[in-house]
Amino acid sequence: MDFNKNVIFVGGIHGVGKGTICNEIVLKTDLIHLTASQILKWEEISESDNKLVKDITSTQNRLIIGLKKLIKKDKKYLLDGHFCLLNSNEIPHRIDEETFDYINPKIIVIVIDDVEKIAKRLEARDNKIYNVNILNDLQKMEIDYARYLSNKYSIPYIEIKNGNYNELMEII
Repeated sequence: MDFNKNVIFVGGIHGVGKGTICNEIVLKTDLIHLTASQILKWEEISESDNKLVKDITSTQNRLIIGLKKLIKKDKKYLLDGHFCLLNSNEIPHRIDEETFDYINPKIIVIVIDDVEKIAKRLEARDNKIYNVNILNDLQKMEIDYARYLSNKYSIPYIEIKNGNYNELMEII
């Protein structure tokens, strides 16, 4: 089962501004904003400021189960999540392709920002210092994987930089 291309997947590293952008888009459209963290009920499986994932496959299976319960065929969604995550050893790791096969996105969107700015945002939000080099590697991996998935599914790939989502709004 898939979601009939009624999901626009908005990815990017923690603290890049995915949620803010999705909230702004929802105000201007009939799209419904879902976040992977809320669907996963991240607070049940980890501390809220913990960005490390012990078992990425297990969390993605949990995401799919949650999406099955929430997604309606006659609605359109912005799903805010990640293309890659940091495993428990702080090593960037791609999310299983099967997760995206199931989500069957209509558009692949990646939100990108300066990693120094992101690190400061995360530090303020989580009261924790983040390694800028790891964040940089993670963001590069996310961009590469998002492009790959866009090519795999032959769907639009959009980069949102500096909070400018005009290109996405034109397609919506």
